[in-house]
Amino acid sequence: MVKKNKKIKINGEFSQRQLRVAELIKRITSTILLDSNFYDENKKNYSASVSEVRCSPDLKIATVYVLPVSRIGSEELIFFLEKRKGEIRHALGKKLSLKFLPRLRFKADETIEQIEKTNKIFEEIGKKH
Repeated sequence: MVKKNKKIKINGEFSQRQLRVAELIKRITSTILLDSNFYDENKKNYSASVSEVRCSPDLKIATVYVLPVSRIGSEELIFFLEKRKGEIRHALGKKLSLKFLPRLRFKADETIEQIEKTNKIFEEIGKKH
């Protein structure tokens, strides 16, 4: 009988612990980004919505997928959040009690863009028939 290691990804599935920790990080980070007003030196507001969080098997890295709330580009938002990830991680550590606080990585959520591309493809196929 072979035991499954619950901390590793098996056949594309995440462990229950990874999912629980990711959901906690998502909720808390989302609150931090929406409640806190993050401004740059030019007083430009960088508000973001967290769409998904994925944790590494050892829970030491959390990849946070974000969408800009204000009218800023995704690349600009990611650059700003990467500069401020120390502050965000500190605020996360105050509300989250884990043995190790994960390092944060921010990535742009491209789901909406993918949906729009897929819809355009379906529209073009529909026009041909």
